[in-house]
Amino acid sequence: MKIFTTKTELSLQDIATICLRHDTAKLRELRLKRYYRGEHDILRKRQRANNAPNNKIVANYCEYIVNMSTGFFMGKPVAYSSISENQDELDALQDVLSYNDEAAHNLRLAEEAAITGAAYELLYMDADAKIRFQVVPSEEIILVCEASLEENVICAIRHFRVYNLDGVTYQEYVDVYDKRDVTSYAYDSGALRVIADARPHYFDDVPVVEYENNKERRGDFESVITLVDAYNKAQSLTLDDMEDFTDAYLVLKGMGGTTGDDIAELRRNKVLSLDEGGGAEWLIKNLNDTYIENIKTRLQKDIHKFSSVPDMSDEAFAGNATGVAIKYKLIGLEQVRSRKERGFKQGLQRRIELIAGMLKLKGVADIDFRDIEITFTANLPSNDAEQAQIVKELYGLVSQKRLLSLLPFVTDPAEEMEELQKEQESMTGGEASDERGILGEAEHGAGSSMAPEKPTGD
Repeated sequence: MKIFTTKTELSLQDIATICLRHDTAKLRELRLKRYYRGEHDILRKRQRANNAPNNKIVANYCEYIVNMSTGFFMGKPVAYSSISENQDELDALQDVLSYNDEAAHNLRLAEEAAITGAAYELLYMDADAKIRFQVVPSEEIILVCEASLEENVICAIRHFRVYNLDGVTYQEYVDVYDKRDVTSYAYDSGALRVIADARPHYFDDVPVVEYENNKERRGDFESVITLVDAYNKAQSLTLDDMEDFTDAYLVLKGMGGTTGDDIAELRRNKVLSLDEGGGAEWLIKNLNDTYIENIKTRLQKDIHKFSSVPDMSDEAFAGNATGVAIKYKLIGLEQVRSRKERGFKQGLQRRIELIAGMLKLKGVADIDFRDIEITFTANLPSNDAEQAQIVKELYGLVSQKRLLSLLPFVTDPAEEMEELQKEQESMTGGEASDERGILGEAEHGAGSSMAPEKPTGD
């Protein structure tokens, strides 16, 4: 949740008012998470009269959409490099990221944002004075920002519950993070009570970072929930009709004197004796199977179309294996990924800025967050031979670090260049020649086909 105000500081009453507003606003995030878990509205369908069939089928397209879009976007770890090639500052940053298992953490952030439209992380110092960051459920965070073009964050409020051991009763708490301190309160129906006085968090700004899924902060499946509900209903009613068909009625004509005992004997003996002019037939409900399947097929296509997540089980999709064709079929998902990347990159830059401030305060390193280049790689089936050919064709036109970043199996171009340099030095017994460059030298000395021969003049 994100709100705007013209105030520069919030009073206790302001915080209580915001929390009351949050009590209602967070219901949206909770509903979206419920749908992701497969707890759809169809499960609350009322029982039909006379114990009639009442199937409640859940086709969890919501989970499928989130998992596919998240895997495509963040299935491969984010790569970092230093624009100024300052390896010391990059190593200091990587130490913090590795300590927090950043790759797994980013995947959780991307999943949270894909479900609710935005994800949040909290940076803090652990008991060993190490920098840590943790994903906080989106329904617990309120960002209070200036009502200005910059939308600077004034403070972050974490409004959360802690359940007792019975799993039913709970106590609500509120933590308020401003630019210097964090203050803790107990919360009860709009009333706040201080339980921990302001204490420093040591970061040089509000230590909560937002990662937007898109500009509107909408979840990946939020726009197709009604279509998913319709598909669930169609599937459930189809099975209801099938059971109704199985429970068909036997119609006896000209046998009005038939009793319950007669029916029981008929079931036992499997023999039916009819008077002259009498008859028997099943009364069944005619099912227009083609019509029903057409409706469900149309719903399926609309779900995939409007969520921009293709059906990977589609035979036409699976049978077309060329790289260009696959990219065309994933063009919608690529548009979703590009929007995610922009919002996520802003969050990562903010995270690095906070980490840099803390490392400078501790005297570990002086990092300029603007010097750190962030590279995302789509988790797409790649043709390594095709990518290597592209690198060969671009050799001499693009920097070697950039060429290495184009290869899908290289996650750290700077580290790869350093390792390649060491290999060349060990092979030549000294400093590797820089006349051809690392990539060119690798091809000449190690027999690699990564880069073509550099043309020589007369």
